[in-house]
Amino acid sequence: MLGLTILGGGPAGLAVAYYAHRAGLPFVLFEAADEPGGMCRTLAHGEHLYDLGAHRFHDRDAEITRDVVDLMGAELLRVDAPSAIWDRGRFIDFPPTPLNAMFAYGPKDAARIGLDLLRSGARRRRPASSFEDFAVRRFGKTLARRILLDYSAKLWGVPTGELSPDVATRRLQGMTLRSLLYELLFPGGKTTHIDGKFLYPRRGYGQIVETLVRTLPADSLRTGHRVERLECIGGALARIRFADGSSRAVEGRVINTLPLSRLVTMLGDVVDESAHAAASRLRFRHVRLLFLRLARPRLSDKASIYIPDPAFCVSRISEPKNRSAAMAPKGETAVVVEAPFFAGDAVEGLSAAEFADRVVRELSALHLVDPREVIESREHLLFNAYPVYTSGYGRDVATVLESLGRIQNLETLGRAGRFVYSHLHDQMRFGRDYVRAFLTSSAAGSASA
Repeated sequence: MLGLTILGGGPAGLAVAYYAHRAGLPFVLFEAADEPGGMCRTLAHGEHLYDLGAHRFHDRDAEITRDVVDLMGAELLRVDAPSAIWDRGRFIDFPPTPLNAMFAYGPKDAARIGLDLLRSGARRRRPASSFEDFAVRRFGKTLARRILLDYSAKLWGVPTGELSPDVATRRLQGMTLRSLLYELLFPGGKTTHIDGKFLYPRRGYGQIVETLVRTLPADSLRTGHRVERLECIGGALARIRFADGSSRAVEGRVINTLPLSRLVTMLGDVVDESAHAAASRLRFRHVRLLFLRLARPRLSDKASIYIPDPAFCVSRISEPKNRSAAMAPKGETAVVVEAPFFAGDAVEGLSAAEFADRVVRELSALHLVDPREVIESREHLLFNAYPVYTSGYGRDVATVLESLGRIQNLETLGRAGRFVYSHLHDQMRFGRDYVRAFLTSSAAGSASA
């Protein structure tokens, strides 16, 4: 049986490899970095462990959760650690619960927020034209600006009126007029925190991908292989060329998990001009990530802290110790700080020392960290971390996928490969479903032959 050639060793590529191997389907996976895992890796620094981002595994797909539980066993912990927005020196629940948000802002703003929420139902009768339109209808102008719009503009780097309503993910479903009334009628009750309860490996999120990798045949994983160009013959991919000058003939199907815009560039004139034009409009947001080791037992009890204030480059802070006690030694903690950027932004132009200094100054100004507690720092660059969902991005993605669909033996999957908002459980679902469909079509083809 001809197997699969997988481009990219992040979670999407590893998921395809895992389910292919489990089904007895041969594969080879090419990854540019020296180790697979992408942004789902956990790094070690002394006695500290930290992830490349504020990761959580949510139990939203029973079949995939069973697979992960079977893989991880007792190493997978159930964690209850809510996230919060840090606004004007106060913690606001995230996802926002109405009662907490209303009364955190004082009686005058609480009245304005409550009135906005009561009016919000009438605004939902027509489809939202943008993320800003959606947020204002859902939460009212006052609250939307403070907890959603400023943060979203910082994260994606464009005005929220230019963002697609698709930015509104399941994480924003906890705050509605219904939930407000529930909290008011039942003061002891509280709407469910979607971010608060999750699964997490004892020694970091990267344990999941490390465990996946250990199940795979070592000779099928080729790290240090950066794909430069893809060549077609007769409407099918025929050869992969790598940055070091080597190449490989394609046998079977190619599964791409690299960024969709990069895939189009690698294919050159194999795809039409309309696809190139559409791909050029698809942008990814990068992240400068800073690990800060702190001489204190704990910063907060929050899994993540969101910073919406546009005056600060810091967008999110996570504290590894709040996910698992094994992530930091006693008497110390650490925080992982994210600052999103586009190529050419001022944040990108800072040296490593300047960036670390700015982050510490911002955390001090926010009254979250005392600079005297900072023992040391380490920086990491995360490229193509977030697809940017501007209005009209769906049409551009469809244009690209239509052109790619003419290549007989190519499939593109994953967050970057399909330019779709998704998490690890989604990547594993993509992989599982693809392998299942591939085997079904292969069996049908053999039967008809």
